[in-house]
Amino acid sequence: MKTIGENTPSLTLENCSKCVAQDAGSMHVCHIGKGSVQEVFLKDFSICYGNVDMMRERLISYEYAEPSVKMLFQFCGSRIVKIDGFKEDVEMSCNSHTLLYTNINAGQVHYSGCEQQKFMEVNFKPSFLIPYLPNETIFSKFLSRIKEQKNAVLSGTKGLVSVPMQQVIDSIFDSKRSGALQHLFLESKVKELLLLQIESYLKSAAEDKAAVHKYHVDKIYQAKAIIEANIGHPCSLIDLAHQVGTNECTLKKGFRALLDTSVYSYWNDLKMQKAYKMLQESDASIADIALDTGFKTPQHFSTAFKKKYGITPGKVRTEPVTK
Repeated sequence: MKTIGENTPSLTLENCSKCVAQDAGSMHVCHIGKGSVQEVFLKDFSICYGNVDMMRERLISYEYAEPSVKMLFQFCGSRIVKIDGFKEDVEMSCNSHTLLYTNINAGQVHYSGCEQQKFMEVNFKPSFLIPYLPNETIFSKFLSRIKEQKNAVLSGTKGLVSVPMQQVIDSIFDSKRSGALQHLFLESKVKELLLLQIESYLKSAAEDKAAVHKYHVDKIYQAKAIIEANIGHPCSLIDLAHQVGTNECTLKKGFRALLDTSVYSYWNDLKMQKAYKMLQESDASIADIALDTGFKTPQHFSTAFKKKYGITPGKVRTEPVTK
């Protein structure tokens, strides 16, 4: 399990019945089932990341000290967030995100749908968000509710977690910084994540529906899963499309519309990330790493790697770069 901020003190709650805000810089760890929920508290916000395997449904109570804005991201499994004072529950399914404000920051979370639960939540004071809200109808209404201290969800339609969002989130948990530099890094990444989330809501829902018929959404995510499971064994777009029961054109358009990247770019990024990790954590030769990540020759691998990171594979082990 990755952690945020390696030098922060931790607290273990076996039942995790309440999560009460801690002092800035502290870490709070809740053990649930076969996994944990980790939360780091900083001056203006807190970041909570859960990676849990559960054999049954669970209902977890929570409570924070003050009202907050919440950025919710669900990567695997499903949650129903029951917030005190909300007329309706907030349902989070796989690959979804939403933004909401809660004046009464207490309630329950119902975990179900999948044994593996992966999610991330960012909580911050409304004053952190307000300066960045665009002057658009959907955000104006949301802002009014915040100023009136009334619970609100930005949109009834959940957004889909894009690849850029996922990359920002991955960078948060891959960071090796500590102390003040870690705090500065986390704040910059939270703002970047907020930017991506706001921009996603600015896109027209009608355009998204026109680009990808609802029938094809599952096929696009199936293709994404195939890519992730076969990083070192690339296939053609036509073969990938046939594997999920669609055509090349729909796959390309759907991947771009849902994940905000191309099939090739996503696959290449995964290959580079795997190669970089192997260079840092294994003694495998560059030739073997090139083969394991799907490159025909070490030369092709080195060229692609330098283009991505600005450094040759051979220098990573002596001159690591910040990804």
